[in-house]
Amino acid sequence: MDITIHNPLIRRPLLSLLAPSRIFDQTFGEHLQESELLPTSPGLSSFLMRSPIFRMPSWIETGISEMRLEKDKFTVNLDVKHFSPEELKVKVLGDMIDIHGKHEERQDEHGFIAREFNRKYRIPADVDPLTITSSLSLDGVLTVSAPRKPSDLPERTIPITHEEKPAITGAQRK
Repeated sequence: MDITIHNPLIRRPLLSLLAPSRIFDQTFGEHLQESELLPTSPGLSSFLMRSPIFRMPSWIETGISEMRLEKDKFTVNLDVKHFSPEELKVKVLGDMIDIHGKHEERQDEHGFIAREFNRKYRIPADVDPLTITSSLSLDGVLTVSAPRKPSDLPERTIPITHEEKPAITGAQRK
């Protein structure tokens, strides 16, 4: 069998970088939108409309997780709408949060499907692992959060001093 190796820029059109493959999405295996099957206009319009440049979906529409580190709180939001609460596990392992979801093969309107995922997040140094909680909303969003410890170091202003000599001497400028 002969295998031809192409330059990656020739093999993949540059515009395909704007619309990444759904195989890497958490929603891989779900039904396709009609616009993905039958483009409404000739050319690459369907690819461009899926592009994040033209349409900025929120994290919940993309099936991707979101991690926020705010001044007083650490939060992870994850779309787990395909899993029941019994199929999800949230653990703290050292300085990591481990979220695992798995359901065995079951039938849906398109055939049979089995899903499994595992996500890990590093716990920030100023978060006490014992304060981490999780909750699951009715629309399938898992929220893992914890308060951040206030900094013990007070804010201070650093004075700026003036020097009477240049930082770069004539010999160094050449």
